[in-house]
Amino acid sequence: MQKGNIIMNFYTLDYITKTQSTGLIIRSAVIIVLLAIVILTSFKFMKDRMKTRLRDISIGIVVLTFILLGIQVEHYTQNNRDFSQSHVLLKFIESVATDYKVSPYNVMVNSTTLKDGIIVRYNDEDYTVHLNADNNSYTLERTHIINHNVYVDGEK
Repeated sequence: MQKGNIIMNFYTLDYITKTQSTGLIIRSAVIIVLLAIVILTSFKFMKDRMKTRLRDISIGIVVLTFILLGIQVEHYTQNNRDFSQSHVLLKFIESVATDYKVSPYNVMVNSTTLKDGIIVRYNDEDYTVHLNADNNSYTLERTHIINHNVYVDGEK
């Protein structure tokens, strides 16, 4: 892709609220299924201790489950941070909507976390966000993006 063809993504309020927990739900479901398989194979193994194949499968699944649990804990802490950042971003979107008398659903941002320098779009105009040191206030400065071919919520 050439530099002039860089596409910018914008995210709406709906997208930010819906994507907060999708990955967490999927990973949790996989871990629950794996734990159910471990329990079932453990009962089967206890019933017939002579079959070492079931024991080996159970041990493999337990190891895999512990690995996935470790990954899940890491993802949980990351999701917790992302959730709090998304919550702050949602408050920011609502604040922009209130201040400029537009619907929060018409305000889009080019990041899923609130940080200095992101671009906010409403009424078909783009603004750069300048946050103060503690992220309690902001100023918007009219800006212009180079490539107007943007994706909203990852869709063109």
